[in-house]
Amino acid sequence: MFIDKQNLKLIPNSQDQTCFGCGVKNHDGLQMEFFTDGHRLYSFLKVPVKMAGWDQTVHGGIVSTILDEIMGWGVIYLCKKIGVTKTITVDFVKPLFAGKEMTVIGELKEMDSGRSVFMSGEIYNSESVLCARANAEFKALDPKVALRLGLVSKEYMLMFEPILSFNYDSVS
Repeated sequence: MFIDKQNLKLIPNSQDQTCFGCGVKNHDGLQMEFFTDGHRLYSFLKVPVKMAGWDQTVHGGIVSTILDEIMGWGVIYLCKKIGVTKTITVDFVKPLFAGKEMTVIGELKEMDSGRSVFMSGEIYNSESVLCARANAEFKALDPKVALRLGLVSKEYMLMFEPILSFNYDSVS
């Protein structure tokens, strides 16, 4: 599988982000970065050895987190919504090894009346072999609704302003 990384656009993330999956400030996390070609999201990472399960294999919970993260960012970037994972199904095809480069791909499959978003995700090892795949349904929330429900604070939502194209001044 060839991905022309030079033609991918970096999706901005706040330097204050503390999320386990994508937080720059979370030194114990995965610190995933996301790129797009306008249709899919991509991430390229090496999972630290401290996140291994058996010997050097990446723990299944970490594999699931990586897939959930790429698909969740897909909801944010591709749908301009806040996504809350409703269901996720992960297939572990082959082991992934800590310290080895992997490629993660997230893709929008369907957006049902704006409230449910169906995403898929895949992880390939450094030899371009499919090692894990997932399908998930996300509840898609308008940013104003996420704020009103108290899922996120206004200050936290400000981190996503460049992506969501949302006018925070209209929220009290």
